[in-house]
Amino acid sequence: MAQATDLTLLKPIPWFPGLSLPELLAADGCSQQDQPLLLAVNRGAGISAPLLAGLVCTLTAEENRRLGGFRHKADQDRFLLGRGLLRQMLALWMDQQPQHVAIALGPRGKPYCPGGPQFNVSHSGDLILLALHRCRPLGVDVEQERPALNWQPIARRLLSSQQVDALLQQPVAEQATAFLQAWCHLEAELKAGGWGLAAPPVGGSAGLMGHWRLCLGRGYVGALAAGQASDPSLNG
Repeated sequence: MAQATDLTLLKPIPWFPGLSLPELLAADGCSQQDQPLLLAVNRGAGISAPLLAGLVCTLTAEENRRLGGFRHKADQDRFLLGRGLLRQMLALWMDQQPQHVAIALGPRGKPYCPGGPQFNVSHSGDLILLALHRCRPLGVDVEQERPALNWQPIARRLLSSQQVDALLQQPVAEQATAFLQAWCHLEAELKAGGWGLAAPPVGGSAGLMGHWRLCLGRGYVGALAAGQASDPSLNG
C-alpha cells in the first residue's frame, strides 16, 4: 500500500442539488481527463426538509426499508443524502429520472449501475462524498477526525508493522489523524476492488491505477482509489 504522503491531492467539488452535469464537469476540469468526478455534500449546509422529502420519493421500496431501519435521524439523513443524491447524479449522467435508475449488486456485493458510470459513496459526520467515473471502478472513504481515538489496536490488526512504526514516529498529537488517513487509503483500495476487510485481495493494491489523498478541510480526512477499466458488473 502506498504511503499517504506519496498521493496526489484531490479537492472535491461542493455539490448542491440542481447543479447540472455540464456545470460539474466544467467546474472539475476533468471532462477531458481520465480522472474521477468527486462531489462533496455537507449535511449541515442548506439541506432543507423539503429536499430530504423529495429524495425519499426517488428511493426504491428496499431503499426505503433500509432508511427506516436507522434509529437516529443523523444516520437516516446520511443514508438518504448518499443514496438519493447518487440517484440524482446517475440520472443526470444517463438522462433518466432518478427513481428509474437501476442500482444492482455485483458478485462481491458492491453496488453498480448497469449501463451507467462507476461510482462509490462514503460519509462521515456531516460530509457525504460521491465519486463517479465513466468506466473505472472506484473506492472512496472519508473519516471525521477523532483526536482521542485509540487507534493502535486497530492499526496492528489491519496495517503492516512498517506502517504502524511510521505512525508511531509522528508527533503524538497527530497520530490519530495520520492513522485515519492510512485507514481511508486502505478502505478506498478495498472498496475499489469490491473487497471487504475480512477478505482483502492477495497482492494488496495490485491492479489499481490511481490513488488520491483528499483535501477536505478542517476536521476530515479521506482517500480515493481507482482501478482498471472493465465491465462494471464484474467489479462488485
